[in-house]
Amino acid sequence: MEKLFNPEFYYVAFETTKSWVLSHLLVWDNVVQFAAQIAILLFVRLLGSILGRLAQRSLGDRITKSFVQYRHLSSFIHRLVKLLPLLLSIFLLWAAIAVLKETGLRTFLMNLVLSLSTAWAVIRLITSVILDRFWARLVAVVAWSLAALNIVGLLDETFELLERIGFTVGDVHLTMLSILKALLLLIILLRAVRWLSTYLEQRLGGVSELTPSTRLMITKGIHITLLFLVALAALNSVGIDLTALAVFSGAVGVGVGFGLQKVVGNFVSGVILLSDKTIKPGDVVEIGDVYGRVNQMGGRCVSVVTRDEKEYLIPNESLVTQQVINWSYSALRIRLKADIGISYKADPAEAMDIITRSVAGLDRVLNDPAPKCLLTGFGDNSVNLQLRFWIQDPQNGVANITSEVLLNVWNVLKANHIEIPFPQRDVHLNVPGRISISTENESSG
Repeated sequence: MEKLFNPEFYYVAFETTKSWVLSHLLVWDNVVQFAAQIAILLFVRLLGSILGRLAQRSLGDRITKSFVQYRHLSSFIHRLVKLLPLLLSIFLLWAAIAVLKETGLRTFLMNLVLSLSTAWAVIRLITSVILDRFWARLVAVVAWSLAALNIVGLLDETFELLERIGFTVGDVHLTMLSILKALLLLIILLRAVRWLSTYLEQRLGGVSELTPSTRLMITKGIHITLLFLVALAALNSVGIDLTALAVFSGAVGVGVGFGLQKVVGNFVSGVILLSDKTIKPGDVVEIGDVYGRVNQMGGRCVSVVTRDEKEYLIPNESLVTQQVINWSYSALRIRLKADIGISYKADPAEAMDIITRSVAGLDRVLNDPAPKCLLTGFGDNSVNLQLRFWIQDPQNGVANITSEVLLNVWNVLKANHIEIPFPQRDVHLNVPGRISISTENESSG
């Protein structure tokens, strides 16, 4: 580590590099051969691309369609067809090297490109059987990087360099190599946790004995536990003693006490909601001015989708500490009320019978319990009636069915000549003497 901060180290490295360049690269014969190899590489690559594209057009669709029922084999054939330009370029380059060796020309650069290209093609073909694109790319990049370093003869030197670069934190010495290993392990484990959580969620989704909230609580609990274990494994891989986390946990406790009360409160509230099953995904709830269906329940908030497709993210703590109307807590069936006023000239019994029969045939209105119309009082301008009816699909909206019912009541009352009155006032003038009314046109005077 001290060499990196020593100017003499960089001076010696510069002089060594300069001497190698002057003795190997800046020699006329080497420059000519180097330029010739580059020209041959470009020509081979261009010719291989042209021939490969022609082969793809003529064979690609027919070959891939023949193995479509075999997923892994189809993926391998598809990757093979895509690599045809590279594979033909590798074959042409191999032929060119064989010809140049007979003439005695140097082919160091061409051999290097041939080895790197062959390694990449072989690795891509092998990883093509991995259907997950993330894993296929990760394995391909890591494997080819190691193969490339090994081909150029720098694999051991690279590991030694990464092992030398590091720093010390307390009693733990961290190197660049250990950090890279930990990052690679962390990526692999996090991806595995994501796959396992999705798999468990799908399997639990088929268990009818479990309620949606129970399934969600189990999957969330397993996911959090696995993430905790992954974090411990990543820390342990770099040599951090897990007993040192006692100090860290104390600092976290202080942080929670001062600045993370809401976060922890929402998390604990989410666990309570999942355990007591008062609110479940799919329930129709009303929280303040928000009315909608519970879409998802998370560790921080609950997603409620309204009828106009607005999605409200409500903190879990609000659902625990505030009043929540759960329209479908024990059953989806709910009763709605619609106030109606009729004229004092009408027969209330007849009007109540007509109104009850008029809504009995509507689609969303239940016949059991049957709709019922009650006389609730005598108002200043009308006889007050109240229609009560039941529905079993509040998730489809409440205002829309109420509007449909009232419109149907309006039509049936109008058809039976029953008046829906509006406010009227009688004005009595009590003034001394007589009031004269003049109809004379003021403009004629």
